[in-house]
Amino acid sequence: MTGSTWVLWWKDAQGTASLGLLQERLLRGLRASLKGRWSMDTKLFHSPHNFVERQNIKVSSPGLVAAARGTASDQSMYLVVRGQGPTRRQFYVMASNRVVVEAEPEMESVVLRLKNLWTPRQTARIEGYSYEGDDWVIRTGNMMVGTSYKGLIIEINYLPCSNPEQTRGLMRELLMMILPPDAQVDANNGVDYRRADLDPCRMTDRHTAYQYVHLFTQSSLL
Repeated sequence: MTGSTWVLWWKDAQGTASLGLLQERLLRGLRASLKGRWSMDTKLFHSPHNFVERQNIKVSSPGLVAAARGTASDQSMYLVVRGQGPTRRQFYVMASNRVVVEAEPEMESVVLRLKNLWTPRQTARIEGYSYEGDDWVIRTGNMMVGTSYKGLIIEINYLPCSNPEQTRGLMRELLMMILPPDAQVDANNGVDYRRADLDPCRMTDRHTAYQYVHLFTQSSLL
C-alpha cells in the first residue's frame, strides 16, 4: 500500500473500552468503513555473537545474504510481520536499526533453526481493526508484549501522498478527531530514515516497519 504512514502509541489506553471508543468515532464521526480485523507481530531475537559473518552462515537468496551481513555489528534483530496468508510480508530490522530488508517467506524458519545464533526473546502482538475513509486507512489494535497489556497502537495511512513531512499535519488532524483530549500518546517522533538508508521523502512499507521498531526500541517496549 502506497502513501504516508504514521505509527503512534496510546500509552494509557484501557483495552477493549478504548478500542470501542475509537471504532465509534471512526464509524460515526469520520464515516469510515470497517474493513475487518487487523493484526501484526514484532519479534525480538538476540544473538550471543557480535559478528554473524564469522559463523559461516550459508544462504543463497539475496535477502538472506543482506540480512546476515546486516547483523555484523549488532546482537539484536527485529522481525516485523504484517498481514496474513497471501498478503503476509516480513521485514527484518537489524545492525543497530541501520538495516531494513524485506525477506522471503522462508526467512523466519531459517532464523528459528539457527538457535545457536538467534534466540527469540520477546514478541509484541497487536490485534484490532482496520478502517477506510476516502483517502486514508486507519488501523487500531491493542498491544500485548508477552502476557502484559501495553496500550494501543494507531497506524494512520494517508494514501494520496508518500512524503511524511507533507502529510503529518493532515494525519494529526485525523488523530485529534478520534482520540480523547487527555490521552497520553507517544507520537513516535525523531524517526531518522536516513540512518537505515531509506528515502525520507518517499515512504514505503519498509519505512512503516522501521517506524514500529523505532517505537518499540525508543519506548523500551521490546
